[in-house]
Amino acid sequence: MRILATGVAAAALLVLGACSTLDEKRKIDYKSARSLPPLEVPKDLSLPPDIASAPAAERAPGGVTSYSAYSAEANRPRETKAAVAVLPTFENMRLVRGGNQHWLIVDGTPEELWPQVQSFLLSTGLLIAKENPQTGVLETDWAENRANVGGAFQRAMAKYLGSVYSTGVRDRYRVRLVRGEQPGTTDILIAHHKMEEEVYTESNNNVRFVWEPRPSDPELEVEMLRLLMVHLGVTPEDASQQVAKIQKAPDRAKLTRDEEGRNLLSLQENLDRAWRRVGLSLDRLGFTVEDRDRSKGVYYVRYNDPEKEKKKSWFSSETKKDDSQYQIALTSASAGTQVAVLDRGGEPERSGAGERILNLLYQQLK
Repeated sequence: MRILATGVAAAALLVLGACSTLDEKRKIDYKSARSLPPLEVPKDLSLPPDIASAPAAERAPGGVTSYSAYSAEANRPRETKAAVAVLPTFENMRLVRGGNQHWLIVDGTPEELWPQVQSFLLSTGLLIAKENPQTGVLETDWAENRANVGGAFQRAMAKYLGSVYSTGVRDRYRVRLVRGEQPGTTDILIAHHKMEEEVYTESNNNVRFVWEPRPSDPELEVEMLRLLMVHLGVTPEDASQQVAKIQKAPDRAKLTRDEEGRNLLSLQENLDRAWRRVGLSLDRLGFTVEDRDRSKGVYYVRYNDPEKEKKKSWFSSETKKDDSQYQIALTSASAGTQVAVLDRGGEPERSGAGERILNLLYQQLK
């Protein structure tokens, strides 16, 4: 018994020693859900088909799933010059704010920044679940932020003992690289998705655990962008200063109607900036972007209207054609950009779904 007690005491001292090295102010400390209990994700939060349908894009770079493996893969000698052993730094960048959205403008092309963003995500403890260089999109696996697990002692226990302590919350990020307005620059946008475990007691007293979607956290998006800035070459002090100096911007979005009574969303932004902000909003909201046409200013999306779902009969055997596809159309206007919701045929969407979609976008863009 004395030996057992000594062993327990030693283990406790080791854990407490680990606690003393933890950063109390750390906001992000991820552990991938692949080593946690399986996470059932609702269908409406699945990846857009343009990503999921690309076989070469459905795995992490080189098939690796950890940062150490990624580093080894990146430094392995190759026959081609496509892989660069030492990734360059990008010190010239700035953090931009539009409403409650933030993104980075970096001097560098998407091709140059792509491997850097890959290595950054892996270095944070996240795994890359999906990637598509053609669309400039990377999406991480669901992961638990262990920085939210109680105090220093609990965080240490969570780190070394896995699921002994758990937050019941999982995060996922979708990163989009877009060519900037200025040649040779890239806009990097990060959208956060959140799921929380809820406990339901059924009529037979059985307990059921269900993962429910929750609103995104703009503060986590900003923190990820700050860490990315440091990863790309900015000093931690300069990155923190850029975050601190950004003030809350006035509302730059307004819901209006045109002469025909059609609902519109007016943005005090030029078309290029509005295009980026609407795309980030769709990522945040979990819309499935099936296609996009920048030349026409149109996003082709799928939206499961909750009001329509309520009206469906559980006993109806009637099969109706799927009408959940919409077009989000952006056009230049004298005061900026107008956003309209069209049906699948390109005609104005006059149902309640169109108004609800615009309201969702407004909450993100205002």
